[in-house]
Amino acid sequence: MESETDHKLKKAFAEIDPQNIRNVCIIAHVDHGKTTLADSLISSNGIISARYAGKLRYMDSRDDEQTRGITMKSSAVSLYHEPFLINLIDSPGHVDFGSEVNSAVNLADIAILVVDVVEGVCSQTESLLRQSFQSHLDVILVLNKLDRLVIELKMTETEAYRHIQRLIEHVNSCLSQIITGTFLENEQEDMEKMEANEEKLHFDPIKGNVLFASAINGFAFSLDDFASLWSPKLGIDKKELVDSLFSDFYLAGGKIKPDAEAKGKKSLFEQLVLQPVWEVHKVGLLDKDFEKLKSLTGKLGIPPITAKRMDEAFDEFMRNWMSLTKAVLKATLKGKSAKVAFDDEERALMITTSKEHVLYEQVRACDKNSMALAFVAKLLKFENRKVAMCRVMSGSIMRGTKLYAAGKDDSEPIEVDNVYALLGRELVPLTVAPAGSICAIGLSSWLTGTTLCSERIAEPLNFSAASLEPLVRVSIQSLGATEDWDELREGLKQLAILDSAVRVVEQENGELALITAGEVHLQKCIKDLNDMGLINISVSEAIVPFLETIIPDPSASFAKLTALHLTECFMRQFGLKLKLRAIPLHDDIVKYLQKHEKELKSIRERTAEEKLIKQFHDGLVGIFKETLPQMKGTVWAKKKEDYIEKLVDNIWNFGPFKAKYNILVNGIEDYDRPSIWNTYDSGKIYWPLDRAIVAGFDLAMSAGPLCQEPLQGVCIYIEEWNYEPVDGEVAEAKSLADLNDPSLHGQLISAMKATCKAALDKHPRRLVAAMYKCKVQTASQALGKVHTVLAQRRAKVLNEDLNQMNGLFEIESYMPIVESFSFCEQLRKKTSGMAAAQMEFSHWQLIEDDPFWEPTTEEEIEEFGVKGDSVSQARHYVDMVRKRKGILEELIVVSAEKQRNLKRNK
Repeated sequence: MESETDHKLKKAFAEIDPQNIRNVCIIAHVDHGKTTLADSLISSNGIISARYAGKLRYMDSRDDEQTRGITMKSSAVSLYHEPFLINLIDSPGHVDFGSEVNSAVNLADIAILVVDVVEGVCSQTESLLRQSFQSHLDVILVLNKLDRLVIELKMTETEAYRHIQRLIEHVNSCLSQIITGTFLENEQEDMEKMEANEEKLHFDPIKGNVLFASAINGFAFSLDDFASLWSPKLGIDKKELVDSLFSDFYLAGGKIKPDAEAKGKKSLFEQLVLQPVWEVHKVGLLDKDFEKLKSLTGKLGIPPITAKRMDEAFDEFMRNWMSLTKAVLKATLKGKSAKVAFDDEERALMITTSKEHVLYEQVRACDKNSMALAFVAKLLKFENRKVAMCRVMSGSIMRGTKLYAAGKDDSEPIEVDNVYALLGRELVPLTVAPAGSICAIGLSSWLTGTTLCSERIAEPLNFSAASLEPLVRVSIQSLGATEDWDELREGLKQLAILDSAVRVVEQENGELALITAGEVHLQKCIKDLNDMGLINISVSEAIVPFLETIIPDPSASFAKLTALHLTECFMRQFGLKLKLRAIPLHDDIVKYLQKHEKELKSIRERTAEEKLIKQFHDGLVGIFKETLPQMKGTVWAKKKEDYIEKLVDNIWNFGPFKAKYNILVNGIEDYDRPSIWNTYDSGKIYWPLDRAIVAGFDLAMSAGPLCQEPLQGVCIYIEEWNYEPVDGEVAEAKSLADLNDPSLHGQLISAMKATCKAALDKHPRRLVAAMYKCKVQTASQALGKVHTVLAQRRAKVLNEDLNQMNGLFEIESYMPIVESFSFCEQLRKKTSGMAAAQMEFSHWQLIEDDPFWEPTTEEEIEEFGVKGDSVSQARHYVDMVRKRKGILEELIVVSAEKQRNLKRNK
């Protein structure tokens, strides 16, 4: 039988106007109270009891989410508060699940940013604020866990007011840096526009975009709530009171007066807001005076308390007095509706790329009577049902609607099996989902990150994708029969479809590799496979990739660099001669290539527009001119600008998919061939062996000389490549007419690869490691043990500071990801639970140690021994990777010093 809630929801979806729809995501750093806040909002619709809000964690439907106490996936629930429909999306706070946060942000128009009022702004808070700004969301700041200021920190009203002021200033400072940084990155110089953006998004309780809350107790309030309470009592205009309530004003003689701090007076916020809130907390949580709490209900004009236990009575009192649901809904309704969500031209262009896009007007109009258009954000599995969580951008979707996948001209129409409203752990069948709503649709096939339309369209919508590539890899094998391998492949394929942060690769040797975002994400994926029935499997130890590079040699003279670093290869059988050199690129060039990864891909695939190619080319010329002439220890040093420009013009190709940030340059004087920039130049003819040269370059860059890891920041400069038949063997040499001989192509690829490797060996070689930024919070008693554990994990400490609010030390460090496994567990054990860590990917960092260093000077020999007593960090990593890959080194005994005799042990 259909429940009353389900019936109301079905009716709301059928009759709602997009103007009355609000799509809201809740975002926060881990453990700042997102899911508790969501529970309180859900209880308002009768889905769960208000008593269980914050304890049930309704949106965390997975067992491991309940066990760990963290959210691992985005979940949605539709709440109907007549006449408004609120689509609420709870998202994870742990950095391993960034792709889930990305899905939530793509679906929403309004973001509720929850910040622990004691912990303040954390690393994830900043990145979420940046993501919200870049996605053009309206942001509501919720300062959560207000009760901690009273109960834990025992702050006075004045101390709490100063603390809250500083926290809001800190959040605004972060926002200002994000806005300025974004404008500078996009090379925009419109200062007025930047200042207008900052003023519009600036958090200020007076504007109503800041709420003060304790989600676990079910209360929240804005300045407007207390202004409504005090205005009739004080006889002061409500608007005047709101404008003064969080400023430097005080109350005297029934009038609002300025300069409260200078005159040593309590501010209005302390007098009229914090003082009554503090009093109730002292009665209910410190003194636990049940009778006095009951008497306060009459004074404040709120319903009598029905709960019998003190803690439940306090929660009920606060919910009745300052309801979290009412405060959050009031703030949410001030935000943009689904109807006008894409009225902002910049936001509309962000997903349509240009005004000429066929869907531009459809997206901006959000008309439920127009053609059906939906964006699939993620895929879900409810029992045996496959459903796609999507946002209806235009038109209406109902059972039987036929939709086409955008960008696939030959695709068959996909019929919608069913339309559902999302209710956290449940699905509610609907008759129709109108424009602006978030729903789930039943599909016969898996489609993610896809635009679905009732008409065939060539270009899909361009919603942002997760920015970080997964790095933690394991090899998975089935321990059963052959058919079990097929089940494992199917299970991994399904996992990759359901989780956009997962990559599954079948390697050349037949192994199945699962690549995830981090250790916690990996554990979640293994549990997902087990839940699919794939229990009889073997999972290898986690593997983290490295990169290899070469660095300048400052001790080498220019003559040595010019002569000795040139590498030659002569293919005697075919009469082909190859001369090239490997040269390191500056870090700024690598960063430029990383920043323009999309352009790089389209240029290499020869699908880029000419305008885009020119912009990328000109930017590359600029960065080459700035950096290359300054690189001592390379042949680039002191080169003139015309040489640098010609160098960029002659770029033959960029690196392959695995090693994108490398360059192949054609430096052959008399060899005229199209460069990478001549995408549409069909007048020139490629020499048949060009592809073999590029293929050899790709192979060399994909497997470096140290341990066959991909290379980064390397330029291969070809100085000579010509055809020279050897005297006396002309008959055996291939003629130019026979250059399509497959054996010649194959050998040239191998020769190019070997020559590149030999050229790389002439330079100092280094490893590049993926690094986490690790932030540890610890009590002072465990500070020494934390530093011990960090040192064992080869972490580099950046900063150590005392958080004045909670008395805990905060230690920031960089840690190689390869050293991070079981770090949190070890930290908890060593410190007896007094320390906790949060880690997120930061960057790739060069390991300065020479893997092949040996003592040479007398002092070094005296300190380290002839062969070097300690193995360097770089050498340890090289040996570890080589051993894993089965790359053996041939060991030759130089001096057999062990003494032997003829004695036999009896």
